[in-house]
Formats: sequence, C-alpha cells, structure tokens
Amino acid sequence: MSDLLQRGTGVPIYLQLSDILLQRILSGEWKLGSSMPAEPELCEEFGVARGTIRQALSRLEHEGFIQRERGRGTLVIWNNDRPRSQGLSGNQIGFVVPYVRDSFVPNILLGVEQAAAEQGLSVTFKHVENDHARQVEVLEALVAQRLAGVVLYPVDSTPVESLVRLIRSGYPIVLADRYLRGVASDYVMSDHFGGALRAAQHLIQLGHERIGFISWSDPAVSLEHRAAGYQRALMEAGLPYDPALVCTVEGYPVVSLDPICNYLILYPEITAIFTANDQIALGVYRAARQIGKRIPQDLALVGFDDLDFTDHLDVPLTTVAQQTLEIGRTAVQLLTRRIRQQVDDWQQIVLPTHLVIRRSCGAHLKTTIPTVYQPNIE
Repeated sequence: MSDLLQRGTGVPIYLQLSDILLQRILSGEWKLGSSMPAEPELCEEFGVARGTIRQALSRLEHEGFIQRERGRGTLVIWNNDRPRSQGLSGNQIGFVVPYVRDSFVPNILLGVEQAAAEQGLSVTFKHVENDHARQVEVLEALVAQRLAGVVLYPVDSTPVESLVRLIRSGYPIVLADRYLRGVASDYVMSDHFGGALRAAQHLIQLGHERIGFISWSDPAVSLEHRAAGYQRALMEAGLPYDPALVCTVEGYPVVSLDPICNYLILYPEITAIFTANDQIALGVYRAARQIGKRIPQDLALVGFDDLDFTDHLDVPLTTVAQQTLEIGRTAVQLLTRRIRQQVDDWQQIVLPTHLVIRRSCGAHLKTTIPTVYQPNIE
C-alpha cells in the first residue's frame, strides 16, 4: 500500500490521489494512448475505496488528462511528448506573479507580452496574492488547460513540493526574478548581489560608516543576495558588520512604518540606509518625516528596483535599476526554447543592474563627488 497519501491533513484523499496520478502522466510514466491501471489495482496500491478512486479519475477526466471508455478502461489523452507548440492551447503561455502592487511586475509583463507576440504566442496573466496554496492552485489550472508553458515569478524561494514536481516533470516552466533553493530549473534574474554591492559601496564612498540595511521578512534568494552584497561592501571597506543595524519588516501588502520609526530612533548613529527595495525606501521617507529626520541631510538613502515613482518624489530616490523589460523578454525566450525543442540543459541568466544616482543619497551635497561607474545598458 502506498504511503504517498497524507491522511489527517484536511486535504481530501481523492484530491491528493488525483495529484499523484497527474504527476505520473506529466512525467511520462503513462504516455498518450496508454491504459492506466484498473480501478482495483489502484485501490490496492493506495489503500482506498473504489469510490475514492473514481472521484480522483473524474477530476482528471474533467480536466482533460484521461478518458474513460466502457470496455477499454481509462486511457491517457494528454501527450507529454507532443510538439508543445501545437497542443490544444499551444499558442498560449501563462505568466504567474505573487502580487501586482508596483511598477516592477507590470514592466516585466510588458516584456513578456512583447516577446510572446514576436513568437506568435498570447499570454494568460495571473496573480496569487503572495500565497503558496493559491500559486499551486493557479499552476494546476493552467496545466489542466494545456497551456504551452508558464513564466513564474515565485512567491519566494521555498521549494514547495508540488511546484518542484511540476518542474521535474518536464512541463515547460521558467522562473523569473528568483529561483527555488536546491532545485535545478530555467530562470532569469537580476544581479541582486552586484547591485547591492554597488549601492553600499556608493554610500561608503560618500563617507558613511554606520550604514543600516532594511529588508523584508521574505525567504527569497533575491533579497538574500542583496543582503549579502551589503555585507560584502562593508567587509571590503574594513567596516564592521553589525547585525543590530539590520532591520526586517513585513512587506505584504504594505510596509509597516512602526518598526522603521523604532529602528531609526534606537540607532541615531546611522547616517545612511540601504533598503532591499524601493517600497521599503518609501517607508523610510515616511518614517523619517515622522521622527523629524531629513533626507538626505540627516539620513542618506538608497533603494533597489528603480520603480516608476522614484524619480518623482520630493527628494528623488537613488536606487539600483533592474532591466525589468528584459527579464520578461528573456524569460519568454527561454520558455519558447523549452517548448519547441527537446533540451536537457538548464538556462540560468543573470542580468546586470546599474546604480541611478539622484538626490536622496546626498552626493550633490558633497564638494567632491566620487566617480561612479554607470554601465551602458541598451
């Protein structure tokens, strides 16, 4: 009897069973036109009643993976080996994101749509409200609709079992902005480490020695790489890394100001802050105003992302710019390659970032402004 089913979890057994059977289809264990094991065999393997088996099979039949015929049994009608560009929805791909709350996601979407149009593909767009369960639900629905593939901006870098199974099944999927820890996959992301390193180096060049770092409590490798870049800049400059100067805040759906205000009051020796993204930087503007600190005169500030609002603040924000459009375009290029070719290698692309210097860092207040390297991004 199989021990794959988790009883007592609150998830109906027939749903767990249908997911297990679906993964066997997607992995190619049961190919197009083949017969699945008979119901009594499945009952014996999983230790469940025949009614439970029939519920699971009904779900798979409704979603278009199998067909039950009298006298022939249960046949697989999902072709895992077909040229994926010619499937039922072979001219359609999905783009799934955790949230839509700033200009970062829409700009990636624009790149996705541009590249998809060039390939003769249309895009189904979904957001999952930063929820792992919702992410799984949306992905399963897109697979059931037989979309040719999916570009996924994951909720975070946690290797959720069902998502890992989907990637390993061979279904075309490309991750954007971050990858899953310990899971080989196609992905495209920015040089988060290098961008953070350059941001912190810039503040050090301006003479700051007590530099704070504020990030989200989010298990994403993108944020971890930015934290590592901040630490590396301090180390290379011979400045001590003080964990007390690192502040973590909740980031969804809004940045809370209270922890930032308390942090700024508790550590008045901080003269500069690097934030893991521009949303947090906007929170620092508001928190600083509440406690009577001026940016940049009392507190230099650098963000990360270069969201649309950053150049329109009363004190425009110095920030690290990502190539958001190119992230979307490159992700579709990788996805199209995997849809239309039999490929065994993983494509993992890291795009360069660059520092955009504006007034929030206080460089304009210095009599001598350090030379800053700005790569020419086409």
